[in-house]
Amino acid sequence: MGTKSVKASAVFLDRDGTIIFDKNYLSSPKKVRLYSFSAQSINRLRMAGFKVIIVTNQSGVSRGMFTERDLIKVNKKLLSLLKRKGVEIDSIYHCPHSDFDNCYCRKPKPGMALKGAEDFNIDLKKSYAVGDSIRDYLFGFNMGGKGVLVLTGHGRKQQDTIASEKVKPLAVCKTLKQAVNFIIKDAK
Repeated sequence: MGTKSVKASAVFLDRDGTIIFDKNYLSSPKKVRLYSFSAQSINRLRMAGFKVIIVTNQSGVSRGMFTERDLIKVNKKLLSLLKRKGVEIDSIYHCPHSDFDNCYCRKPKPGMALKGAEDFNIDLKKSYAVGDSIRDYLFGFNMGGKGVLVLTGHGRKQQDTIASEKVKPLAVCKTLKQAVNFIIKDAK
């Protein structure tokens, strides 16, 4: 009789406005700035047993505002800043398309979560998505998991729009730190 491998739970984190300050079409690694709570928050998720994957829409690539190479440099800088604080990320996935491209990887569609589930044997039903936009928490629901909105970045502006949405976030949290506290309690 074969053994069935246990699937991991994950937290899919938005990048801009959730982990780092949103610089509006960030194309320079020199402008990457972590929120003060990001490294510690991500470490808490990892210590709680979650895979941590960054998922980011980057339509600036398809719009010609920066190149895929620029995007990779920004992501490398982010990973470097986190590593200096002792934080490892399992992966970063990005969607370089705009809404007009109608691709399956652009949040709120679940393409990046499905890729993560395949690459890391993740149970999406036991996973979360966290970000500063309605797209981010809808991504959580569309992947079959749960979505949390943070009020950093564009989150505070998005909070007003939630009332008209059919699907509401599981929680609205001030920062990633508060979201992590919520997720760890909710997952028990």
